[in-house]
Amino acid sequence: MKIECKYRKYNLTKIHTITVRKGLLVFMIMGTLLLDQVSTQASSEKALTFTQAMEMMISRNESVLRAASEVEQKKYEAKATRGLYFPEVTLSGQFVRINESIDLDLNPIRDVMLTLHPAIPSAAVPSFNETVQDDTFFKSQLNVTWPVYTGGRISAAQKAADAGIRESAAKLDQTKDTLTSELVKYYYAVRLADHVYQIRKEVLDALNLHVYQARRLQEEGFIARTEVLHARVAQARAERELKASLRDLDLAKIALAGILAVKNPVTPVSPLFLLQSVDREASFISQARLHHPAMAQIEAVRNKAGENLKAAKSERFPTVYLFGTRELYENDLTELDPVWSIGAGINFTVFDGGTRTNKIAAARNIENQAELMQRKLARDLETLVSSRYQEMMKAREQYDSLQSSVDLAQENIRARIRSFEEGLATSLDVVDAQLTLSETRVERLLAAYNFDVAFARLLEACGRGTEFSQYLAGNIMEVEH
Repeated sequence: MKIECKYRKYNLTKIHTITVRKGLLVFMIMGTLLLDQVSTQASSEKALTFTQAMEMMISRNESVLRAASEVEQKKYEAKATRGLYFPEVTLSGQFVRINESIDLDLNPIRDVMLTLHPAIPSAAVPSFNETVQDDTFFKSQLNVTWPVYTGGRISAAQKAADAGIRESAAKLDQTKDTLTSELVKYYYAVRLADHVYQIRKEVLDALNLHVYQARRLQEEGFIARTEVLHARVAQARAERELKASLRDLDLAKIALAGILAVKNPVTPVSPLFLLQSVDREASFISQARLHHPAMAQIEAVRNKAGENLKAAKSERFPTVYLFGTRELYENDLTELDPVWSIGAGINFTVFDGGTRTNKIAAARNIENQAELMQRKLARDLETLVSSRYQEMMKAREQYDSLQSSVDLAQENIRARIRSFEEGLATSLDVVDAQLTLSETRVERLLAAYNFDVAFARLLEACGRGTEFSQYLAGNIMEVEH
């Protein structure tokens, strides 16, 4: 009886018409309520294009702000080295107390004078004891020191500081490129999850209608109860997948809000896309060598090492400087202290136990290390660009091949539904066709998502990650579910 019921041919045109009308009425009401709920939730979220999201990330993300702060730090350090060219003016003050005053006692000379001139009374000649320095005194000085020759140490320090600015600026660019690639992953993950949710919802709606039709056909005695059970099992599975896809969508929005450093979820509006045309792999490799921030960073490190080497060599030369001093408080000056003084000085280290020689050798090794790192980085970038280019092209090929699979799956489900209506197919055939179509559509969307992420990673490897948004304004093919 079961087999006969499966493959028995009958006319269901009238039943099918009534079923469809009632089913459509039910699902239109359910769909309207669900759309109202979704639209109310979406209205509370801010809609962002990818360009707006990237601008928000750059202005709010802590990693970008920290890297930008490091650039400012290096600029101030460079300004500090420029001050070495100018004289240093210091103001000092001292309040001093010594154990006893310093006196100049010349009374022995007085005694000799009185002996030689006995007619002069002793009281008429004052004491020859003079206080040179009181036991308590105050000093205040204005000091000026101006280096005029340092063997190149100051210029080397300034150029090394400038190289530090370039290094930190390259780090900032690399941070922006990396975060842009991450933003593409999270931004389009939300778009992908939203599309998957819509597909799961369409599948559930279709299976709900299929279950409704199967029940009516069972009531009329045209199909067996097992056909309805098959449909209900698929319906329950579709409900679970719909709930899971909704959770995935919420998680993707949370991750996107995290990289944007915002509290409330946002709604991406820029669609998944494919490029109409892609440059050759050799072009991307050439761009990586010219524009990647890591290359600029290692070049700055190499320049800084070279300047440190010059600074180490400059310690072999003397330092010549001018100086001047002006006493600001003259009341406590002794007869031996000048009010002001100027002059020139020189410092030269004759022996330091080999410190300078070892510093030069260490600086030279740092410069060699930077050169080796630069060569290795160029080779690694070429490998990285090649691998990411292949990932992008693989995703594009998968999308193109899945497009034809979607067309076939759509034609298959139409044929299965028609056969089921005519009693030539089972409910399981319809369910399998419906699930095959949905999974193929999801795979195609996933291929488009993989293409976008791979393209962003390719631009990051070329040092052009922040240019991703420029391609959205170009000749692209938007992908919808």
